[in-house]
Amino acid sequence: MRYLWICDEMSLRLAGKAVHWSLYAVTILLVISGLGITEYRTIESLTLGLLSKSLSFRIHLQLWIPFLPLLALHASFGPLVRVWSKLRKNVPSREEPSKEAAK
Repeated sequence: MRYLWICDEMSLRLAGKAVHWSLYAVTILLVISGLGITEYRTIESLTLGLLSKSLSFRIHLQLWIPFLPLLALHASFGPLVRVWSKLRKNVPSREEPSKEAAK
């Protein structure tokens, strides 16, 4: 509880944005690799042969590893921030002396 002052609102916003944009990127890659599996002729021609059906399948399988933790972080970030802000309100600030110390 003593070290809650280390985290501030800006760092929480930055962490939230990082999780948010990372989840966007992984989701877009999942969709593209999924299309590379189902519509492989179209995706191969659009990517000039770089994304074959087998490569799309391998990428699609490997992207579940970062996708699930990012999704869990994204879903739990809102409640975590609310709990953190309630805890932060209960901790006295470091600059202001407490009322008991002044007496």
